[in-house]
Amino acid sequence: MSQGRRGGHAVNASIASTPLAAMSTPSTPDFSAIQKVVRNVFRSSQIKVQQVERLQGRLHQVYLIRLVDGTSLVMKCPPTYNTRLLRCEKHALETQLKTLETLREYTQLSVPQVIKFDHNNGHLGSPFLLMSHLPGRRLSELLDHITSSQRRSIDRALGHAVKSLTALSATQYGLTHRVFSKKGYHSWRDAFLSLLESVLRDAEDMVVTMPYESIRYFVGQHSDYLNEVKEPRLVALDVCDPQNVLVDPQNMHITGLVGFSNVIWGDPLMTDGIFNGSAAFFEGFGEYPARDRGTHARMLLYEIYRATVQIVAHHYRSHLNTDELVARRSLSDALRELAEL
Repeated sequence: MSQGRRGGHAVNASIASTPLAAMSTPSTPDFSAIQKVVRNVFRSSQIKVQQVERLQGRLHQVYLIRLVDGTSLVMKCPPTYNTRLLRCEKHALETQLKTLETLREYTQLSVPQVIKFDHNNGHLGSPFLLMSHLPGRRLSELLDHITSSQRRSIDRALGHAVKSLTALSATQYGLTHRVFSKKGYHSWRDAFLSLLESVLRDAEDMVVTMPYESIRYFVGQHSDYLNEVKEPRLVALDVCDPQNVLVDPQNMHITGLVGFSNVIWGDPLMTDGIFNGSAAFFEGFGEYPARDRGTHARMLLYEIYRATVQIVAHHYRSHLNTDELVARRSLSDALRELAEL
């Protein structure tokens, strides 16, 4: 999510002493603070920030920083203080840091390079992740302008990218920050049930109307199928979301992938591309999911999880424009199908 649609908030160096907060939102750090951060990161007082632009992010505060020498950087900061987070979202910056470092080291994928991660920066007063800026525009902005042939080409490239992602393995299952600190799970069943239970508790905290008993019962009844997963693989849950795919608007080729804050280690079937992939996607991926009972059951379990997260996130942050009715319908359908399996 290091790229975003222009949010309309930009400040030039000519007004460097003016807080950005005065021009946009109370949560926006001022220009001078960002200037100090950049100079501190690069250990040079000669570096000058020309412009800071607020980008549109789903959860985090994201800024495009343009330097006088033409370099562009992306800074990702925590959500505003009044943003309520789901339990699985509380380590999103750390997740993106660890994931990007892993991808840069072990794959050839075009992803942002981490320049600096600071847990508690004195200038901004909050953690931040500073990254390189990738060229291109979000695929979501160009969907109305691409041909079916171009979309198939993009889907094939995404399939190839997901193959590279899911080829990476770990020694434990679960949320990325826990796996990297050796506090993950030794079975995918335990990890997945913990993920689902955490979002159900988020729902209970907000008194969201949900079929809690049915979810827990039917998932529990079929959870043994999760034991078919024998090795933790990297699962980037939103990697194929059109908002996280950058393309060259001239030739419609993928220029990079962003948005790695929602990553776990588990079953590749949970990746959104595999879950909703087109025929072209699977051409690039190289294989189709098996059509056995266990695979089908796991896919239904993951649909239940996805739908539950969408419903709960809608109640936490209704401004995301999540279609709650669609998510509830998906949840009901998956529960019914699982009950009949």
